[in-house]
Amino acid sequence: MPDIMEKRFFDRYGRSGSCGDQVSELLTQYLRDEETGKTNMAKLRNVATANSINLKRWDHLNMGHLRMNLGNVLRGKARAGADVHIGDVTIPGFRKREVSDT
Repeated sequence: MPDIMEKRFFDRYGRSGSCGDQVSELLTQYLRDEETGKTNMAKLRNVATANSINLKRWDHLNMGHLRMNLGNVLRGKARAGADVHIGDVTIPGFRKREVSDT
């Protein structure tokens, strides 16, 4: 187990540190730089721009935190009903429907 990750998170998310949902998987595939294997900042900016997210509020964070925050905001947008765009893939937004009494 890596020292940086608490055991309870490691047990839940494994070595990848990822929740493994569709947003996480697509970000991993799209953002990976083919030459270095690391996150490609230009692609990260493209995803943020395509989804109207301003990365400037996270200028003080490292690349891992930027990617994590971007993923969390994308999930929130999808839950709020907005479509999420990652590369050529669009995840349709979803919103829980209110249950009516009738």
